[in-house]
Order: sequence, then structure tokens, then C-alpha cells
Amino acid sequence: MKIILIGSFPVCLPVYNHLSKNKHLDAVCFQESDVGNTKENFWINAIQKEGFDSFIIHQENISQQFKLWLENKTPDLVLVCGFSLKIPEIVLSIPKYGFLNIHFGKLPENRGPDPLFWSIKNGKKQSAITIHQMDENWDTGKTLIEQPIPIIMGETFGMVNSKMSYMLKELTEKAITLATDPSNFKPQPTDGITYNHRPRDIETSIQWETQTADEIEQLINACNPKYGGATTYYQGAPIKILEVSPVDNQALFGKIPGEIIHAHPQEGLYVYCKFGKLLKVNIISSDAGILSGTKYVHLGVRQGHCFTTSLNAKYNTIT
Repeated sequence: MKIILIGSFPVCLPVYNHLSKNKHLDAVCFQESDVGNTKENFWINAIQKEGFDSFIIHQENISQQFKLWLENKTPDLVLVCGFSLKIPEIVLSIPKYGFLNIHFGKLPENRGPDPLFWSIKNGKKQSAITIHQMDENWDTGKTLIEQPIPIIMGETFGMVNSKMSYMLKELTEKAITLATDPSNFKPQPTDGITYNHRPRDIETSIQWETQTADEIEQLINACNPKYGGATTYYQGAPIKILEVSPVDNQALFGKIPGEIIHAHPQEGLYVYCKFGKLLKVNIISSDAGILSGTKYVHLGVRQGHCFTTSLNAKYNTIT
């Protein structure tokens, strides 16, 4: 089968390797927004050295130049793994077996551009790799494969993303086999539909006053590494928290959510959360670098100081 891959590397590398090894791959396409990125340029150069044709897609050429290029390539199938532009319906009809999208989320309950972020942030115990037919709408096409993926407590975005990526070789092979028979495609359920937009800054920021310790930990894990951690403020400066650990403690009272209740250069950094629960802050990214909680204490962090939700919030309590 003659296949074209539209992908974002290194996530789709297992797909690329499988297609290349089995002589299915005809060309690789990239989104222009990825071009110029040092890592992405590495993959483009590497693939071109392997002798594969390539095409850079952007909003202005997707309806005409890309359409003509694809018609000349006459592929049997196009596989998509990491692409944010809407493909015109007239283009979707060019390959014999259409376009298949690899979506790192369960459908239809997790449609949208960043399903894995929302699965982890919302505390889901399970996600899925869904391979579905692409149509004129976002993530609404008939499903071909749904592979459940457990999300273990404490796993970060990067960990689950890597776990999913490792499974793509096997799922790609299965999808190629199934795609030739229309009866293998199943309509998505009509209930439980949720479309999640790309996270905004406020949704990658810790809301100390309203989020529980569990919700804060889930947000931090969902932001690591794609968003560089979850944003908070200390002494009026923005920082990113990349890792925390829950603390098994009796509920404390009389503190402010976000208040640092213990800061010790050997014992670490502990912060008070809603309902009296504590979190130990393990890794922080700041202007001083990526530091452990214990090293961050050396910068002058003191008990009674507060992490805050916004830049202008009051940031000192008891000093």
C-alpha cells in the first residue's frame, strides 16, 4: 500500500519507521509552524536524506498546492499524527482509502487539539489511542481502532505520551489492514460528546484558592513537559512547578491556600492546599534554572510566604 504520513516528530517516529521498513511510505508532510524548530528541522533533514519526498503544509497552500501535489502522488492512504490545520473535504477524498487520524484520546468524549492534557488534568484513570477516519469536522469521523491506555496516578503528560507513542507501530500495522474494508469503520456515539480547546494560560495556572491538592497535582502532571510545568507566582515573579508529591497529613487549619508552611534546605518545600492538605514541591523552573525544592529553598524561600494565583496578589503572610 502506498501511504503518505503527515506527522509531528518524534511522536510519530514509530509510524514512520514501520511504514519505511515495510515499503509503504511514499512521502512525509510537515506543518509549517513546526518548520524552523531545531528539533523538527533535524527530522526533516534526516527524512530527506533517507530519500523520501516531503511537503510543507500551511494554511495558504493546503487547498490548492497541497491538493495538486497529493493528486500527483496518488496515495492509497494518508496517515495523520499531530496536525492542527483543517484539511478541506475535497482533499480528504483524494486517497483511495481516505485520511486516518491518530488521536491520543477517547472519542467522542475528548475531541480537540490536546486530548492528553485534559485527560490527565481531569484525573481520568484511562485514555485511549483512537484511529479514526477524517471528515470535514474536527474528530468526528468513524472510528477504526480504539486502544485503551491506563493512566497511572502520578504519570506526567510526557510519560503517557511516550507510552502511547511506543504502541503506534502495532496499531499502524493493524490500521493499514483494517482500512481497506469500510465495514470496519464504526460511527462515533452520539452522546457524551466533549470538545476541549487548546489550554489557555489560565488553564495551565494553579488556582490555589479553588483547586484541591489532587487537582493541583493533576494539573502539574498535565503540564509536564509540554507547557513547562504549571504556572504560579512567588514574590511577584512567575515560576513553573513541574513535580509535586502528595503528603499524608492530618488536615491543617488556619492557613491560606498556597502558603508555604515548611521550607528547609534538607527536608524540602511544603505548601498548604485547600481543605488542609499538603503538597511537597519537588521540581521548580524559574529564572534561577530548573531546581529541586530543596535547592529552591536556598534562594530565600521562607515559611509564611505564599505561592499566588496572579502576579498582583498579596504574596507575603507571616514573615
